Amino acid sequence: MSFRRRPLADRARSPGILGALALAALLAPVGHAQDRPRVLVTSPEQRQAYLAAATLWEDRALPSPAEIVEGRGTPATGNRADLNPDGGFACTWQTGGAQMGGKTPKFTCRTAAGRLIRVKYYDGRPKTGNREVFAEVVAVRLFWALGFPSDIVLPLTVQCLDCPEDPMTGVGPRSTRTLLGVTEPAFRGTPILSTANTDEGWRFGEIDAAITALPPGPDRDRQRMHFDALSLLGAFVQHGDRKPEQQRLVCASDIDATAGDVHALDDRPTGLPALFERPGARACTSSLAMIQDLGATFGSSGKGTLRTAKIDLDPWTRRPVFLAPADDPERAVRGCRADVTPSASAGPASRANPRISEAGRRFLVERLERLTDEHIRALFVAARVESIGTAPTWTEPGSARVFKGLDAWVAAFKYKRAQLALVRCGKG
Repeated sequence: MSFRRRPLADRARSPGILGALALAALLAPVGHAQDRPRVLVTSPEQRQAYLAAATLWEDRALPSPAEIVEGRGTPATGNRADLNPDGGFACTWQTGGAQMGGKTPKFTCRTAAGRLIRVKYYDGRPKTGNREVFAEVVAVRLFWALGFPSDIVLPLTVQCLDCPEDPMTGVGPRSTRTLLGVTEPAFRGTPILSTANTDEGWRFGEIDAAITALPPGPDRDRQRMHFDALSLLGAFVQHGDRKPEQQRLVCASDIDATAGDVHALDDRPTGLPALFERPGARACTSSLAMIQDLGATFGSSGKGTLRTAKIDLDPWTRRPVFLAPADDPERAVRGCRADVTPSASAGPASRANPRISEAGRRFLVERLERLTDEHIRALFVAARVESIGTAPTWTEPGSARVFKGLDAWVAAFKYKRAQLALVRCGKG
């Protein structure tokens, strides 16, 4: 088995699959074989098997509108009120995001209890500010409400103490600054890798190929339906920033330590404890594949991840969910093609304009139609989209009805949802 090695310091700065917060806890020296493995390393072939069988959708109750607004807090983070008290959640600035890698404005700060948290923030500038803070909350709550695995992303009003004028770079006079942001608890689950790159993630084309290779039968039919529904939902929200590290493959069950040997992921003393799975063994009984970063959504996807890719009403509503029939002459034979453009950095097998089966389309439509107007409004209330700046105005095609602010987002969501119900994607 071969690995693409990177210096550990570089991996610690990466914002990908493990996340900055999780890495801080994971980078513990390997001293004994009984150290709990933090990653599972397997062969490329077995990783494909884990991808093919991965849980892509979970059957669970639809949360109420109030539950969507509240979100999923944890004992460590507290609930929505705990993170957004009057005056903001006090946290002392520690490091700027420029030291963590990536371009998303962020910083780390330390709470009064001594806990270090990572905050993505919005500086209040509608034209240049970090709209991921709003887009990610809407998208993550939508995926969760529909049953697709997702991260926990919590809106945060942070009172940044001893905060530089530019929290991202750490430059400028320091003072107390109140900022809107989000924070993410460490994800529970053991990443499954076939290289030493903790950002290996997965590509849409990889799961597509892995499912296609399954023997015909109900398991393949189920996986195809769920994957096509996930792909179509990705197009619905315009998830185009689909680099492999934006997706995550994990073991959702306990790791069977008897199926391999625990060593450091690389040859450094501080390497992550990794279980190296033996050929023919299976250390994980339940794999799960999910989209981990949904910040560039509810805009319009493209080769570059521009501002218009992140919660921008006009470009989102102008982008159809499916390619027009003239652009998809084989629709009736092979299925519809969703309209989504992967970013240039997504690389090969990113599955631009994916074909969607009728079973996958119907599966997603059935779940989206369970959302009432109150559910849809709750998605955008939870994200505090009215804090972006000027309230958007949208005119509904056909009726010429004009909507503004939250009403515009709700009406546009329903308009886009209706597009999914107006087509048929072959006979599947």
